[in-house]
Amino acid sequence: MVPSDIGSVLRWLPVAALLALAVFFGRTLASGQTPLIERIARVGLPAMPAALRRYTRGLTGLWCAWFVLAAGALAWLQPGLGIGSTVAWAGTAVLFVGEHLLRPFFFPGIRFPGLVQQVRDTWQVWRPPA
Repeated sequence: MVPSDIGSVLRWLPVAALLALAVFFGRTLASGQTPLIERIARVGLPAMPAALRRYTRGLTGLWCAWFVLAAGALAWLQPGLGIGSTVAWAGTAVLFVGEHLLRPFFFPGIRFPGLVQQVRDTWQVWRPPA
């Protein structure tokens, strides 16, 4: 492989990563599976009400759609570490933090973990078993 080929592969790596995330989230929406975000939420809220389970399923679907949209936009704008990548990853951060801030308004009677604990819960669900 020549250096220019390596550069081409590396430029498309963020697109591939976003599509892999879409698949990773999306496969948990299959019948008989627990949506990924429900798995994460159950770390801090084991007795989850039905409305919150529906919400986490929809949120998992929203993340899938975002990852596909961001990958498409990044591929269209310019793969690599340019403005397209910045927009895609900034959008990901805004969606993560924004949803965290809005969730108490959707479910005022539920006390949710803080953002740092939510990141820890996510890591606990995602990390490979030892």
